Amino acid sequence: MLRPLARRLYPSVTGMERPAREPGIENIREIPLGSSDGWPDLEGIHVVLIEDNSDTRLMVDEVLRHCGAVVTTYESAEVALEHLTEFLPTIFICDLSMPGLDGMQFMKRIRALPAKRGSSTPALAVTAYDAQYAASAAQDAGFNAYLTKPLRLDLLATVVKELSSHAVRPKAA
Repeated sequence: MLRPLARRLYPSVTGMERPAREPGIENIREIPLGSSDGWPDLEGIHVVLIEDNSDTRLMVDEVLRHCGAVVTTYESAEVALEHLTEFLPTIFICDLSMPGLDGMQFMKRIRALPAKRGSSTPALAVTAYDAQYAASAAQDAGFNAYLTKPLRLDLLATVVKELSSHAVRPKAA
């Protein structure tokens, strides 16, 4: 049987006994991953995720893939910039605070590029900064939206869906 997403993200530790019935979920049924489970459909959306924290990167990647998105992950903005010559994503998700080139500097560089290289690609900032500072910093850097950590993964997926609806799609040849 397939396990729900939360259990896939937080697998049980080996050697620990699970209770016969987990507290608080007596009347909840397990929904297979392939079914309609309330998560937005992100099929056809290519996300570039730039996040230096490996746990956050893995969790966001897993959720977006669960929703059907194609996700390309990077732990540094420098490497992401180098690879953007190879493809153009539907949306960027970028941590604001990272060592080296941070998310704000990354987005300023993206916004300075020609449109066919990503300057008009929607972008979502994620940050542990205070919400008021995050809103100002993200807007100044050229992000279209921001979320503060700890992330609500359902909201993240919904924002990705909304931002992707504003993405400029390349014309078919």
